[in-house]
Amino acid sequence: MPTISKSFTVEDFSTLQLHTFSGNIELVGHDENTVKVEVFISVRSIFTFFIFSEPVLNADTQYVSMNIANGNLIVNAKPDFWDISTWLQFPKISFRIYLPSSVHSISKTYGGNISIQNLKGNHTFNTWGGDLLLQNSSGYLHGRTMGGKIEVYNSEGQIVVKTMGGKIFVKENQGEINVDTKGGNIFIQNHKGKVRSDTWGGNIEVADIFGAFECSTLGGNIRLNNVNGNIGASTKGGNITADMPSVNQYAWFDTAGGNIKVAMPLDIPIDLEVSANKIYHPSFQNFQGEINRRQIRGKLNGGGVNVTIRTSGGKVNIENTTLPATKMENPVASSQPYENYTQPPKNEFNPQTKKAIPASNSKPFLQNLNELFFALLFCLLMVYGLSGVIYFTLEFVNPKSILSSIYKGVFYTNINNSIGALVTVYIFIHFYEYKIQSNVSKYLTLIGMTSIYAVIFQKIMVVLYWSQIDKTLWTKDQNNYNFLYGFVPMIVSCAYFFYWQRTSSITRKMSEQEYQLLNLEKLKSKAQLDALEARINPHFLYNSLNSIAGLIHDKPDKAEEMTIQLSKLFRYTTGRTDENFHTFADELEVIKAYLAIEQVRFGKRLTYSIDCDEVVLDRKIPRFLLQPLVENAIKHGIAKIAHAGEITIEIKQLTDTIFIKIHDNGPDFGEALGGGFGLRSIKEKLQIVFGDKATIDIKNEPEKAIIINLPALSNGQ
Repeated sequence: MPTISKSFTVEDFSTLQLHTFSGNIELVGHDENTVKVEVFISVRSIFTFFIFSEPVLNADTQYVSMNIANGNLIVNAKPDFWDISTWLQFPKISFRIYLPSSVHSISKTYGGNISIQNLKGNHTFNTWGGDLLLQNSSGYLHGRTMGGKIEVYNSEGQIVVKTMGGKIFVKENQGEINVDTKGGNIFIQNHKGKVRSDTWGGNIEVADIFGAFECSTLGGNIRLNNVNGNIGASTKGGNITADMPSVNQYAWFDTAGGNIKVAMPLDIPIDLEVSANKIYHPSFQNFQGEINRRQIRGKLNGGGVNVTIRTSGGKVNIENTTLPATKMENPVASSQPYENYTQPPKNEFNPQTKKAIPASNSKPFLQNLNELFFALLFCLLMVYGLSGVIYFTLEFVNPKSILSSIYKGVFYTNINNSIGALVTVYIFIHFYEYKIQSNVSKYLTLIGMTSIYAVIFQKIMVVLYWSQIDKTLWTKDQNNYNFLYGFVPMIVSCAYFFYWQRTSSITRKMSEQEYQLLNLEKLKSKAQLDALEARINPHFLYNSLNSIAGLIHDKPDKAEEMTIQLSKLFRYTTGRTDENFHTFADELEVIKAYLAIEQVRFGKRLTYSIDCDEVVLDRKIPRFLLQPLVENAIKHGIAKIAHAGEITIEIKQLTDTIFIKIHDNGPDFGEALGGGFGLRSIKEKLQIVFGDKATIDIKNEPEKAIIINLPALSNGQ
């Protein structure tokens, strides 16, 4: 039973802002027009030795504040840390909140799990240390956790989830999903739509994808099974295994040192580019280009789909999915077959308890003898080093031993050797490292520089502390262990230099990866724009020819005039298929030609006006961005009225946006308008080219209009 339960009608607010310091959050969608808030409070006490929580069954609102302000329902459960009872009771305040689809939410907890179920709309949720569970929801969903795992099931829309190190499970979803983890593994299965996944060092396993898929990892393996659509995969050191029954416009695979195994249909037109240490492939039919054991570059079946496969040191194995699998000489070793992970049971989420990680996904901490050895070595060095620091520090602060003077000298020696190793490596990196080609020569030079520094300092130590130490013990100690002590700064400087090399390599690879992903994004955008134009041009031609056919028998003169205008229009739209952008001036010429054609059909029933600021005429926009909207104004507006129809087009340069308005005096927009291809193509183009910087609104009040806002400084390229 909840400690506190309260309901709010949604007439005075549209957003829930929820904040709790320590507790779980569950947001559940329901069909009622109210927001129901259930609060679960538990405390610890001396009777349970501060280990177990006791539920608080009755409490006033001193623990939680709820109020409505500026259109927001604000729920806050932050403890009063100035109250001593807070530290004695460790209160935990969890929430279960039922939301209608009209209410959006922003929720945050510092120490609990978050569950999102059956929600619609825009929802942002963050936790510092708990898990995220998202299921049966739709809309714009953005979640983040600092270290917990993330699970997303049976949801659709635009979903963005990130974790600093946990695993991510994504299954049975639709729409656009972006998942990111800084070290954990990613599992994605049965998705329709666009997926982007990134991890810094974990593995990525994917199965049954229908749509665009992009992924990158800095060191893990990538395994793709039954991925249909555009693909981009990059790993810096791991292997890539991909099974592609079909490819839409491009497929791109890259690894810095691992092997790549790709199974794809080879009977389709392909622009193929492959580079590796060694390439294995079946016999190609209808191939034109260069082919050898290290490189393939050319066109297969006349060229078409862009397929790029690159590995800087590994092997590439290409298989044909349209033929039975054949045994090849020295095939590239592939990883184990993809094992479907199963969704955990969808039990009712309990805000008072944390959901356990499924046993099927757990792995042993120490998987082999090598890991056991390095774990033991690390623990020994840490214990031995910390113990030595504590011992010498105590002898230095409170000397009691006859060897305390020696310990003081050793203490100063260690401090100086540490500084010396750092200074030596710094000088070597900035003044000598780039001049030496061989890696072995670099380390030998660094060892020599460090040893010279160590010898010089030992002489300085003898001069500075000769009067303060026991000369007999110091001389004996130096004779016995000086050679051994000299190795310490050499080992430290080499270890630090190795760390610097690895860090520089990772940074360079990250920059290369960002550059490759940028090129991939440009390739994807151009291919998508080409596909949209290919669909719009026949769509427009079909409508125009239909209009001409309707005039041939009754009004042949107007049919002839309309044919001439159509020929003029296609002079603007053909012959430049390699260009995805043109200026506002070019777009307006296309629109004028189109409206001239429609004026032949409608006669006096159609008038139009175009008002465009001269400053924007040279700005570039995607081709056919505005013409489909004018076509919609004719089809869904002017064609539906018997009196004089008017279309006005207004394009203005504002401070930070370009304002575009297309208005007609036809009937109001219906709810089904957004499903038409013309309007959908405009939305897709805006998303591809401008992302979230461009907006499109459909309005019936105060006047019927479609309004587009573009970023003013963008030239569309």
